[in-house]
Amino acid sequence: MKYRLLNFLICPKCKSFPLRLFILREEIIEREAKLPPCDLYCGYLNKYSNEIGKPPCSECIKHEIIDGYLKCTKCNEIYPIIDRIVVMEVDLIRPKRILMEFIEKYIEKLPKEFIDRYYKRE
Repeated sequence: MKYRLLNFLICPKCKSFPLRLFILREEIIEREAKLPPCDLYCGYLNKYSNEIGKPPCSECIKHEIIDGYLKCTKCNEIYPIIDRIVVMEVDLIRPKRILMEFIEKYIEKLPKEFIDRYYKRE
């Protein structure tokens, strides 16, 4: 997942914006791109766009979030980032096997409420 995605994502459960990013594993990729700055929210700086001067787009584009999670600042729902993909489905429609593997890999770094809600030991 790229930081730029935070400019577009809202919580599917309560429609809150922005979501808070927690990074568990990240990769730096040397690349360049001419991109317009994020219009509402800079996920790289964790600030609204109108709160920053010159946006760091050339640095932001080099970062790829491999694993992590997004947390809604209003309803506290958690959306995992697994192998660069944000899983935004809520409750029972999440991919269970992939979710279990993610939780087992990062069980020491994930919020307890997320583990208690979604981790089903068999």
